[in-house]
Amino acid sequence: MLRLAVTGFVAFAIVLALFKGADYAWLVWVVLWVALYWLWKLGDRWREKGVEKMAPALPTQIEPPPPATAEPGKPQPFGWRKILRRTAVTIAGAFVVIVLMAAVMLLGLGYYQRQAKAERNKVHVGMTVEQVLPLVHGALSVRAHAILPENAPDEGFKHYQSFSSHDGTYCCFDGPDGKKGRLTAPEAAAAMQQKMSDGYEWIWRYTFINDTPMHYSFSVTFGADGRVKAVTDVWGWD
Repeated sequence: MLRLAVTGFVAFAIVLALFKGADYAWLVWVVLWVALYWLWKLGDRWREKGVEKMAPALPTQIEPPPPATAEPGKPQPFGWRKILRRTAVTIAGAFVVIVLMAAVMLLGLGYYQRQAKAERNKVHVGMTVEQVLPLVHGALSVRAHAILPENAPDEGFKHYQSFSSHDGTYCCFDGPDGKKGRLTAPEAAAAMQQKMSDGYEWIWRYTFINDTPMHYSFSVTFGADGRVKAVTDVWGWD
């Protein structure tokens, strides 16, 4: 357990010093951790073999010492120290595992946050729907809705649209023919333009899906003219 903890922390320090900010830092950390762990074990084996070669030859037959007999009336030592030692080792091992898991989680969250910020930075004020929609990549979902006046009815969710994107295709989308299915970027842009021709401002909320409990989002506000009016910063939520 000590070997596992030390190699993990050393690998983490090396990654922070040499690969800080890189998208693949978490992968380098895992590979480096495994390599350091097995190099340490291999070094121990080499040292043990060297000690065995340098040790003098011992007699082939050694008489075993006579078994120790307990003195009459003397109490046997209680093993509470051994119990405390094992308990402390178990607690320390659990703590190390938790710390390492947290480190992996932080590295992963940092990577996904940088990914979301990079996609967010592609969107600029003044862009049209046709320009924005194919720009943002990744495993993400989009929820778009019009900014309606107070108490304005929205029968049949005419002023709402949600869809997901992956590998350049858009699914779970109400296409121009009113049917749900997979659309290309031009088809999805045409469907959104049709939705957004109601004269209201619209907000698109991008949410990036990843393998952690926290997801990252940012919002794009389109004016009534169909051009980007504002882009928010990236925020995280679970």
